[in-house]
Amino acid sequence: MTNGDWPSTEGLVLRPWAVGDRDVLVSAWADPEVRRWTAVPDDASPDAAARWIAGGLRRRKEGLALDLVGVSVDDGRILGEVGLSAFDTARRAARIGWWTAAPERGRGVATAMVRAMTDWAHDGPLALRVVVAEVDRANPASVTVVRRAGYELLGKVPGRLTEGSTTDGRLVFASQPPACGATGEGASATRV
Repeated sequence: MTNGDWPSTEGLVLRPWAVGDRDVLVSAWADPEVRRWTAVPDDASPDAAARWIAGGLRRRKEGLALDLVGVSVDDGRILGEVGLSAFDTARRAARIGWWTAAPERGRGVATAMVRAMTDWAHDGPLALRVVVAEVDRANPASVTVVRRAGYELLGKVPGRLTEGSTTDGRLVFASQPPACGATGEGASATRV
């Protein structure tokens, strides 16, 4: 998996986690909203965060995950994270996930990160044909993010996305580059 020329967009650049980012990750893992909507490890200690960050290069090299932080071009602060995982090399597909720091929510940061990562995943070195987002039905902010980032609803699937889920069921969205054709409403969520 690639090691450079990371995605960027107006106002932010995406880059891999660095050792000095540990405290930001610890804070994110402690944030009730991040814990509610994303998978946070049981051990969310500073040592666990340092180990997780240190494992980023290995996860990239093994094709397991690509986790990038969104950094403000104005002042260098971390605005959130966006990542790709569940890579399917045969189908050239992956799943996207994200979170934003509490002060950045509602300002378009998540949409900018998701759009930048998605465009890069399609048009950059990964050349993915499909990027899938699974969103908890009870999380309207994330539904808004994927819709604004150009994803189309494929359908609904049963099951809880995280332990903090309050509903049984996820919405599955997908993004494909124009050359691959539209996903369309009602397409099978299990094909990807």
